[in-house]
Amino acid sequence: MREKISVWDYIFLARPILLIPVWAFFLLGYLKSGGNRFCLPNQTILTLIVVTLFTAILYIINQIFDQKSDAINRKHLLIAEKIIPPRIACLEIIFLAIIAFPLSIRLPAHIIIFIILSFLLGILYSLPPLKLKAVPFADFLINGIGYGFLNFSLGYLTNAQFSPRTILLSLPYFFAVIAIFINTTVLDIDGDRECGYLTTGVFLGRKNSPRFASLLIIACIIIAIVIKDYICLIPALVSSPLFLLAGVDGNENYIKLSIRIGGPLFILVVGIVFPYFLILSILILIFLRIYYKKKFGIVYPSL
Repeated sequence: MREKISVWDYIFLARPILLIPVWAFFLLGYLKSGGNRFCLPNQTILTLIVVTLFTAILYIINQIFDQKSDAINRKHLLIAEKIIPPRIACLEIIFLAIIAFPLSIRLPAHIIIFIILSFLLGILYSLPPLKLKAVPFADFLINGIGYGFLNFSLGYLTNAQFSPRTILLSLPYFFAVIAIFINTTVLDIDGDRECGYLTTGVFLGRKNSPRFASLLIIACIIIAIVIKDYICLIPALVSSPLFLLAGVDGNENYIKLSIRIGGPLFILVVGIVFPYFLILSILILIFLRIYYKKKFGIVYPSL
C-alpha cells in the first residue's frame, strides 16, 4: 500500500533546496541595480513570488520526465522514489499555475517577458523531443542563462531599466553557474549514459569536463575582479583550487568538493548581505534534514 502523501511531500516536491540559488541571484540583481538590501519594494517581492512559483513548476516537470535517470543516480526525488505519482504531481503544477498566472499579470510587461523567457528555457530543458538537458553544451548554457542571467536580470528589472550594464554585471554569475553545473554532470555520467542522455559530462568525459569547468571558474574570477564583484569573487576564489585539482586528473572527490564548497559558500556570502535570506535558507536546510532523515534515513543535504 502506498504511503499517504503528506503536506511536506508536496512542499519538498518543489525542491526548495534549488529555489535558494534562484532567490540568491534574484536578490543580487536587485542589489546591483542600486536596491536597498534591507527593504524590498512591493514590486520586487511580487516578482520574486511569481518567479518562485514558475520555477517550482519547472522543477516538478523536470522530475516527471527524469524519473528513470533520477532513480539510477539515486537522487532521492519524490517522483523517482514513487512517493508522489506523476498524475498527482501534475495536479500540483496546476495548483501552482492557478496562483502564479493571476499574480503575474500585475507585473510590468518587460518583467513578464523575462519570466516567459525563463519558463520557456526550463520547458526546452526538460521536455521531449528537444530535452536540451540531454544535449551537450545546450544543457549548461540553459542553466547559465536561466540562473546567472535571467534570474539576476529579473531582480535588476524590479528596480532599474535593463541595459548592457545588466549583462556585464551578470557575467561572473553566468560563468560560475556553468562551472558548477558541468561538474554535476560528471557525477551523473553513469545514469545519464544508461538513459541515453548525451549531457556535457557524457560528451566530454570524466577528465575533460572538469578541465573545462576549471577554465570557466577562472573566467568568473577574472570578470569579478574587473567589475569589482566581491560577492561572486570570494566563493569563486576559495573554491578555484578544487576546480583546478579536479581538472588535473578528474578526481571525483575534488569534483564533489568544488560543488559542495563553492555553492554553499556563495549562499553564505549572499546571506551575509541579505540576513533574512540567510535565515530562510537555514530554515529550509533544517527542515530538509529532518524530512529526508525520516523519509529515507539519509543525511540530506550534506556538505
